[in-house]
Amino acid sequence: MKKILIVEDDPVLAKSLKKALSRSGYDVQTCERGREAMERIEKDNVNLVLLDNRLPDTAGLDILRQIRESQIRLPVIMMTAFGTEETAIQAMKCGAYDYIVKPFDIDELERIIAKGIEDSRLMGEMTFYPFVGDIDLSAGRIIGNSKKMQDVYKLIGQVAEADITVLIRGESGTGKELVARAIYHHSRRKDKPFLAVNCAAIPETLLESELFGYEKGAFTGAMKRRIGKFEQCHQGTIFLDEIGDMSLATQAKVLRVLQDGEFERIGGEEKIKVDVRVIAATNKHLEKYIRQGLFRDDLYYRLEAVTITIPPLQERPEDIRELAEYFFQYFRENLKSRVRMMSPAVIKKLQEYHWPGNVRELINAIMRALVLTKGDVLTVDHLLLGGGNEGTPPTGVGWERSLAEGISRAIKRALLSSERNLYARVINEAEKILIGNLMKEMNGNQVQVAGVLGISRNTLRQKIKQFAL
Repeated sequence: MKKILIVEDDPVLAKSLKKALSRSGYDVQTCERGREAMERIEKDNVNLVLLDNRLPDTAGLDILRQIRESQIRLPVIMMTAFGTEETAIQAMKCGAYDYIVKPFDIDELERIIAKGIEDSRLMGEMTFYPFVGDIDLSAGRIIGNSKKMQDVYKLIGQVAEADITVLIRGESGTGKELVARAIYHHSRRKDKPFLAVNCAAIPETLLESELFGYEKGAFTGAMKRRIGKFEQCHQGTIFLDEIGDMSLATQAKVLRVLQDGEFERIGGEEKIKVDVRVIAATNKHLEKYIRQGLFRDDLYYRLEAVTITIPPLQERPEDIRELAEYFFQYFRENLKSRVRMMSPAVIKKLQEYHWPGNVRELINAIMRALVLTKGDVLTVDHLLLGGGNEGTPPTGVGWERSLAEGISRAIKRALLSSERNLYARVINEAEKILIGNLMKEMNGNQVQVAGVLGISRNTLRQKIKQFAL
């Protein structure tokens, strides 16, 4: 359970925040003074701090500076009833993760908290090289001992400390972010911030403001100055995932940062100087995009100082067994599953499959099979892979991604919950998502859905009623 420390001298607000965040599954502690806050942070394993700007014994900014000196990766969200521009700017420049003005919307606060904890995890979660011997269940491992992966490891080692721009290329699901984090953790900037931005997941109209920030009044809704990711990441590393989806206008500003180390916030004229290492990744054919006028050639040449290409899973089939065994054990332990083993036929079937979704698809296949297995042995009957068999759901990327992401969200919610019967909850949520996706994909044809799931139509009807689908 993630631990949040609220540093707030208003007992009513502190109690209200504690109640709301506790309901969301967080372990919440409160204190009123800065000195006590530092003692708690040094003693306890705190995951995030909500810090009031005005405390009885000191200023919140002073506490923020002390936190940054001792724990660079601990996210701190500043709270204040006085939302002046100068205070906001100082808070962000001192290393605050975000800045909110009272009164604030609890849903928005919870969104910022969740994002802050996830970004902190990415900064602190070490990425490991292949482990020799018993299975190592450390999170963030890069798995595979094939010749092609060994070449990737060598390049990581060569470029990590060089402090140059790196372009990571590979199909979706091959593990580009893991490689980026490995470079970061083995670099000279490993004790400075690391922020990941998925350029494909943020609307084009918002990406520029996310990266570079904006001035108050720069556009409708810009009620205060906002500090962007580049400014927050000063002296650290920024990972621009799927950079091929970035607009030409935003590409121009990124190029300027790479060339001159400076930019302006949207609507501003002040030149902001930053020292940021850029690691970019793409699954696009950038050379083709350049010919089509969709990607700047000068930015491309800046990014490809060193290129690391991650091979698709089908080009390293010798790694599939190790990957499958690792993720089976990893999810088995995290989900407290009763499943003890995979049948040999499962490994054989996994090795014969072509994996268009790469390692991400393999992860989701193992995870789905594990949560849907009722007995203690995972068999091929529990695997749902894309294929041409009658009764098998379509293999389009959209359907597979929707199903995989849905089940992933269910498992993450269950893991964050404090319920004792965790495994049962995961199974129920996974079944609901699986049946809902199948019903939608097959236009409500219960006969086809029951055939895919290997259950009777009556059982399917009971499930539909149970889950109110």
